[in-house]
Amino acid sequence: MRARRGKLGLVASIVLALLVSAPLSAYAERTVGLSTGTFELSLAPGQTGGGEVVVSNNGDEDIDVLIYAADQLVSEDGAIDYQTPDITGITGAGTPATWVRMDIDAETRTRGNTPYVSLTPGQQVPVAFEVEVPEDAPPGDHQVIIFFEMFGGEDPETEGATTEVTGRVGARVSMRVAGEVVERLEVRPFVTKAFVLSKLAPYTFVVRNDGNIDKDIEARILVLDGDLQEVVDSVVTEDATVYAGTNFEQSGSVEMATQLLGRYTMRLEVSYPREGSEVGATDVITIDKAVWFVPLWLVIAIIVTLGGIAIWLSWRSARRADERKRARGRGRRPARVGESAGDS
Repeated sequence: MRARRGKLGLVASIVLALLVSAPLSAYAERTVGLSTGTFELSLAPGQTGGGEVVVSNNGDEDIDVLIYAADQLVSEDGAIDYQTPDITGITGAGTPATWVRMDIDAETRTRGNTPYVSLTPGQQVPVAFEVEVPEDAPPGDHQVIIFFEMFGGEDPETEGATTEVTGRVGARVSMRVAGEVVERLEVRPFVTKAFVLSKLAPYTFVVRNDGNIDKDIEARILVLDGDLQEVVDSVVTEDATVYAGTNFEQSGSVEMATQLLGRYTMRLEVSYPREGSEVGATDVITIDKAVWFVPLWLVIAIIVTLGGIAIWLSWRSARRADERKRARGRGRRPARVGESAGDS
């Protein structure tokens, strides 16, 4: 009996030890942090500028962190992606990421051609970067992201080994290269529905920045009645950046407080700061579209009514045809209204 109790006590101790140790491993964190996330540089062709980012291991496990500069690419609909210079392969002045040189204040190794550092929990490493603008760099705004990317898996220096990306953070470097400034913003298209059968009015619009400087925009949609009184005033985009030479697309719906009936105007207003003017001065692009709001119940009632009329007309036509057929079968025409049967 004592031996049995001893075994049960040993099993209970093992289970208790597992329960106590399980949360410790479950809550282990692998986190990388940065001292700052944005830099703004104003440089002329041939000039050099830079800054410093401190990367830190804010978790409780050792981490390996790749450090590299990447170009920002924006698709036609405004989706943002990032590519390293060896992937883009652009010649001439190169892409902005090729203008960046980094000095890492720690021992580094490489994965492919990309340097990385190993950080213990709590360790911080300063990373200084320098941007040298080529003489033939185009004027305007340019974007570079300096990424700090954790990875795990096998040793990257082992032949045939595989690695797994586990997360990354980035510091944005915005550069204004001196030269001619081109400010050109337009909205095209602005799409709505001609007939809206509910309280939700859908919309899609694209803001096109054909200039060479970035623009922060705010977009609002108003619904106006026949007297141009505001029925709805909704801010649909706030503090969005349309980067130089790219598009920004947005879709959504504006909700009415009540179901509307009749013709209304849906107005899109896109505002942005005027270049070179005093603080607070803005330009506004305005586009109006006509929209008919019709309650769904009214549409159903009209359909039911028209359907009932169509059925009645069909029934009446069939009845008259049947009467003519019976009259021909009796050898006489059917009596007309106001004509007696004895008249000839």
